[in-house]
Amino acid sequence: MKIKTLFISDVHLGNPNSQPKKLLEVFKLYEFENLYIIGDFIDMTYLKRHFYWNQDHSLVIQKVLRYSRKSDIKVTILSGNHDYFLRNLIDEGNINIGNIKISDKEIYTTIKGEKILIVHGDCFDGFIKTHPFLYWLGDNSYELSMKLNKIINFFRKLCKLQYWSLSAYLKTKVKDVIKFLTEYKKQSLIEVKNNDCDSIMMGHTHSPCIEPKYYNTGDWVESCSYIIENLDGSIELKFYK
Repeated sequence: MKIKTLFISDVHLGNPNSQPKKLLEVFKLYEFENLYIIGDFIDMTYLKRHFYWNQDHSLVIQKVLRYSRKSDIKVTILSGNHDYFLRNLIDEGNINIGNIKISDKEIYTTIKGEKILIVHGDCFDGFIKTHPFLYWLGDNSYELSMKLNKIINFFRKLCKLQYWSLSAYLKTKVKDVIKFLTEYKKQSLIEVKNNDCDSIMMGHTHSPCIEPKYYNTGDWVESCSYIIENLDGSIELKFYK
């Protein structure tokens, strides 16, 4: 299927919870002119604590590199909080590594003329940014919830029940998380105005959605979601099935 642009984020290569095989299947579905990887492509935060890597993780990187060598495909990778090492490369402005553009912020204009501000999204964490311990606590709590997910779903599978996500459940039920996500969106929409754009697209929260002026690509840990711009300029949120 031909599309204009594929947007993905939060692949978290190097983390055992990443699902690169599913992403490789999605790559097979589309022919596109632009590929945007909106942060947390490689999970250096996890790799610093525990080294993990397998062939599928390497295959995703090889595939992205092949795309970048094609003259009719533009590849852009934005920095995130888990692949923070990229920010050390772009302290003095955007750079290119081969044919791949490395950036902290992009403005993308759709076929219909919609100007979308693209950032990973950790810049809107606010209070957490000034309190590193809370960031550490949140990150490790997420890792714990993913481990519990595996245990819970092992027994659910034995009972022939469908997959159920503990972390997704907590995001929709814990009041403080809901409040954070609401404030997070409000802060991001302020940045839309500051950059003279029409909308914003990001990842970071692993909460895929399309709302007025707000797009979130989700992640490749649980939701396995992505956003596409079709050739008619329409924008869709998709999930791997």
